Parts: sequence; C-alpha cells; structure tokens
Amino acid sequence: MAASGPSHSAQERREAQREALRTQRQAELKRQRTVRTIVIAAVTVVALVLVAAAGLFIYRQAQPAGPVATPEGVAEDQPYLPIGAPEDSGKPVLEIHLDFMCPVCGQFEELNGADLQQIVENEEATVHLVPRRFLDTQSTTGDYSSRAANALACVWEDDPDNAIGFQQLMFANQPAEGSAGLTDEQIWGYAQEAGASDEVQSCMSSKTYQPWVRQVVDPYGEETGGGTPYVEIDGETFGSDQWSQPGKMREAVLAAGGESASDGGEG
Repeated sequence: MAASGPSHSAQERREAQREALRTQRQAELKRQRTVRTIVIAAVTVVALVLVAAAGLFIYRQAQPAGPVATPEGVAEDQPYLPIGAPEDSGKPVLEIHLDFMCPVCGQFEELNGADLQQIVENEEATVHLVPRRFLDTQSTTGDYSSRAANALACVWEDDPDNAIGFQQLMFANQPAEGSAGLTDEQIWGYAQEAGASDEVQSCMSSKTYQPWVRQVVDPYGEETGGGTPYVEIDGETFGSDQWSQPGKMREAVLAAGGESASDGGEG
C-alpha cells in the first residue's frame, strides 16, 4: 500500500498541470474574445463615422447653393454684365457669350471687336457680356477660363466702361488652347492697361466671382447649347454664318433698333 503513494502524488500533479493548462487556455480564449470584440466595435464605429460623413456630404451637396457674391449692380441670379445703353432704354439687347480660351471667340473678337466697341460707346444696344468657362479643361492649369471670366467681372465692377477694352486686350493676347493660359500677373497687367484701379487686383487674386461664374453663368450658358461664341439679338440667335461677315452684327443691331449705319450710327 505504501508503494502507491508516489504514483498517486504524480497523478495529482498531472491533474494539477492539466487544470492549469485548461485555466490558461480559457484565459487566452477570453482574451482573444475581448480583443475581437474591441476590434469589431472599433471597425463598427469607424464604419458608422464614414457612413455619417458620407451622408452629411450627400446632404450638403443636395442642398440649394447659398447666395453667391456678384459684382455690384448685378442681381444674384443675373448671368451677364451689362454695358452700353441702359437696361431700360428700349434699345436692342445684344447678348454675347465668350470664353477667353476659345479660339473661335478670338476670331469673333477680331471680326466684330471694333463694331462692338462702337455699339457700346454709341449706346446703340444694351450689351450683355456673358463670361464663360466652357474651356477650363482645355488649359493645363484647369482654370484659365474661370480666372479670365472672374477678371472681366472684377474689371466691370470697378468701371463698366473698361470692360470692352479689357476684353479686347485679352483676346489680342489670347493664349493657345491647351496651354496654361495667361498668368494672373499678365491678366492683371491687361486690366491695368484697360484702366482698372488697384482694387481689381485683390478681386482677381481672391477669385471673388468664380462662384458666380460656376453657379449662375454656367447653367444659363447650358441653356444655349453650351458652346462659345454664342450671340443673340433681342433673344434671337445670331449664328456664326452671320457674325462671321464683317459689319453684319452691327447692321443687325441697328436694324433691330430701327436705324441703319448711315442714319443712326457713327462710322
């Protein structure tokens, strides 16, 4: 009987070891479950945050755009810069959509720029300048048309009488389509040459009216088919087959006002 003592003691030790291992495994399994729970909870929280952020972004995108800054004297929903005869003068309305990167717009300016200047100076029509950014993607900077359109709005706000001169200078120095476009410093130089005051430079550098061009002018331009140049006289399209003939645009404007170049206009 005495010989069974050590064997019994060894069995107890083995049982104790097995129990210790079992306890250790249970503790490890519990730790793993805890870690897994924490990871799942963290992933869930991150997912919820991302879903909430995405929902907030979508919600904000779906909200109507707030009021945008417009040049002084331009209504919030007005997509053009008026020059020439006053709006209430009863004179014909000549509307011109131009993009400063657009090569065909450069051709339009070359053919009609002098006549447009006369129309404005003689107040033969109320001219609506619609500065477009149709070809932003055709500049390597991706924003030349927007910068130029904003600059025209800044110059117009400073003094509407300088708008045509600035437009002429911009087209006379028009960059090639697909290039970076003129630098801000170059655009500012042409604004100065057209007579703009120093306040125009800060308006240009802060891109004050680019939101107006995007949110107000863009949708309006799409209604006309989106392309540039686009010309209307009293709401009627004046196509390229007409404006490409020198002098025809001014003749049409004068005719719409019941005049002719011989009896109503100078030159």
